[in-house]
Amino acid sequence: MNHSHVTISSKKFFFLVLAVITLSFVTRQAMAKVSLDVLQQDGYGVAEIQRPTPNILTVIAEINGKKVRLLLDTGFQPGGILLHSDRLSGLQMPVEEIKDSLRAASGQEMTGFKSGQAEKVRIGNVELARVPVFFGNLKPLRTGENMRTMGVDGFIGAGFMRTCSAVVDLQNLKFYLRPPGKGHRAVLGPGLKAAGLAEASLSGSALVEVEINGGAGKMEVDTGAGHAGIDTRFGEKIKAATRGSRVGVQDASGKISSTRLMQVRSFRIGGTPVKVPDLRLSTYGFYSPSGVIGLLGMDILGPNGAIVDFGSGKLYFYPSAR
Repeated sequence: MNHSHVTISSKKFFFLVLAVITLSFVTRQAMAKVSLDVLQQDGYGVAEIQRPTPNILTVIAEINGKKVRLLLDTGFQPGGILLHSDRLSGLQMPVEEIKDSLRAASGQEMTGFKSGQAEKVRIGNVELARVPVFFGNLKPLRTGENMRTMGVDGFIGAGFMRTCSAVVDLQNLKFYLRPPGKGHRAVLGPGLKAAGLAEASLSGSALVEVEINGGAGKMEVDTGAGHAGIDTRFGEKIKAATRGSRVGVQDASGKISSTRLMQVRSFRIGGTPVKVPDLRLSTYGFYSPSGVIGLLGMDILGPNGAIVDFGSGKLYFYPSAR
């Protein structure tokens, strides 16, 4: 297998919050749900998204006939599926070592990953062949509390979603996939904008332009992040007032980082104002003063009725009332 296309040293693997908040995915009557089931006429299949806890999204998949539960994590970049190493048993899949290292959100280096290829993967009513699969020691997934509440075996990330022109529909909790070479890419923009949703373009992995309290930057659209977060250095740049927080964040390496809270006076995605809670500030290894400043998590994506369209590279959401 050619590893040149595998972004195994990605800046961010996944982001789990030690405490989650209960949220309503569509909180205002003005946010009428929009059905995307018409996508199935364009060659897309669909899987139901489950929520084992309020801010966590999962789907059930079968890999070479073995059932697994996968976290939908648009912040995870490699173009395949990532499983904890203990799931390799019984998959009848030859694997090889990956020489490249990986850095988690905190910047902590991770090594010891392996790669293979699944002959058949089934997600909902979609069947895919020869799917790249990666294996590694994902410590936070195997802690007692996370095993009890989530029972997650691994991740589906942005690279896989781009390959399958995926649409993550947080309004209806549905995950649409189009097998490569089948059907055609749907154009959702006109219908969704007519229904009152705003549109913003995604660049790179899944980056979107934001403006926070007048300061501009890019955030990674991250359904694997229970809470949105920005880097402490960006907070200092915009002279944000902060206060303490008892909630920490844990990345894929198992490292726990403390956070502070910042009151948000204004927040725009792609130039459109949206309602957001207070933001969490922490230190991220991927921070760039002129680039990525943080993660756009589920506490923003969910309540604003987000739809992430990887086929067209667009994020749709409800703007705040003017």
